[in-house]
Amino acid sequence: MSSLRQDPLTGRWVIIAAKRQGRPNDFRRPGRAEEDLCLRAAPQADCPFCPGQEHQTPPEVMATGRHQGGEANSPGWQVRVFPNKFPAMQAQPMLLDDPDQTADPLLRPQGDAIGGHEVLVCCPGHQESLASLTVDHLAQVLFGVRERVRILGQEHTNARYVLVFGNHGPEAGATLAHSHLQIITTPVVPILVVDQMANFIRHDEVAGSCLLCDTLESEESAKVRLVSCNPGWVAVAPWASRFAYEMKLIPRRHAASMLEATDSELHHLADLLKVCLNRLLGCSPNVDFNLVFHNAPVASTAGSGYGNEKLDALMDASGPARELFHWHLEILPRLSRLAGFETGTGFAINSLPPEEAAARLRPEGI
Repeated sequence: MSSLRQDPLTGRWVIIAAKRQGRPNDFRRPGRAEEDLCLRAAPQADCPFCPGQEHQTPPEVMATGRHQGGEANSPGWQVRVFPNKFPAMQAQPMLLDDPDQTADPLLRPQGDAIGGHEVLVCCPGHQESLASLTVDHLAQVLFGVRERVRILGQEHTNARYVLVFGNHGPEAGATLAHSHLQIITTPVVPILVVDQMANFIRHDEVAGSCLLCDTLESEESAKVRLVSCNPGWVAVAPWASRFAYEMKLIPRRHAASMLEATDSELHHLADLLKVCLNRLLGCSPNVDFNLVFHNAPVASTAGSGYGNEKLDALMDASGPARELFHWHLEILPRLSRLAGFETGTGFAINSLPPEEAAARLRPEGI
């Protein structure tokens, strides 16, 4: 029997429809494993992210691992960061060819897509993945992400949100196989984050506590959707999972942003992230997935608060309500595509109940 569930954090509705697992499919892609293998085994000379090809990218803004005195934009790095060559956000405003095109009030509000857009290459090895990296190397990746989030937020005074995400595989939107993450600042707070912030505030008003802190306590007690945990973090299959094997990774210590995470907490995150990714690949080898970091919005240092009327009405721009946000990560496997119902309603349909997904993802006895 199908069930209709609402995500308490975002307000999104999901239909859990287990019987749809048996649907016939004339459009399955054959040989996905072999295709993925060929993609990752591509000649290094063709990959701009591989060592020796640093000239194919913009000049780096950060790199770790080189011996002291090692030349910038040369091999020897372990993690490397540089501006995206094809950015979604521009560092400078672009002049409009037709200044009158904004005169129509129906086409407002409008603004320049000004912000930062960087690529963080996770490792020098072309065939390495986040799941195959050592915990220590993964921790170095997370340290690099934290540092670039901090710097980009400072450099772009109009930034009101900093998004960190990774696309693994073509079904998840990746165009290059070499393992990497992207960091983008936006001058507006995404509506999803506004909705999350509103639900954090609403829960605090009703319960006097944090929505995700309470979720942790409830999920660890029930165990039915628990995937894995360690001293710093807990991974669960969310109650209203949109995707099969979806996982939410939540830090035990309440903090609004990864900028507040200690080195130890990020090391624990690296350990849990490796565990979760390897269990996902154990359940569905070669699966494509998105990795998304969710942090609290930031008030623009250029003024005008959060730039969103709803959000500005909910919280004081000086930031006290912002601290109600509880930062977290999502692993979003892409085993199915959005179809007409999903795009027409905003609902999601998931054929694998999160309780069953968690049972497959966790070892016996957890």
